[in-house]
Amino acid sequence: MSKEAVLGRRKDRTMAEYIIYFTAFFIAAPIIASLLVYQVSLAMGTKKRKALHRTVNWTTIFYIAAVGIELSIVFEVQLWGMILSVMLSILAALIFLQWKLTSEIIFSKAWKILWRLSFLLFSFLYVILIFIGIGKFIIH
Repeated sequence: MSKEAVLGRRKDRTMAEYIIYFTAFFIAAPIIASLLVYQVSLAMGTKKRKALHRTVNWTTIFYIAAVGIELSIVFEVQLWGMILSVMLSILAALIFLQWKLTSEIIFSKAWKILWRLSFLLFSFLYVILIFIGIGKFIIH
């Protein structure tokens, strides 16, 4: 009998397990995901500005998830509802502002602005929460 069979480990992994591990890694370290997407975009021959936009579009969700998880770990509270509420409020404000300024609402434009603002906000919060978590670990 093999060592893996004795220890109850499976040799074969499914594609779903690899996707879960891959996603979990990028949620735990979204900065690595950002650098990877940016470098791959540049390697594909896109211009720096387009590569940056692609990076923002593909990695914002990782920052949002990372901040939600960090908040629950560092402060021991679940704030997913508040995160969603704040994002919906910002979207509503953007749509209202767009309507007031141009009297026309282009939802995709408002969504793109929300997504880019979310990247800036959540990447900043991610870095701040990392430092708070390290400080809390050192103190305790």
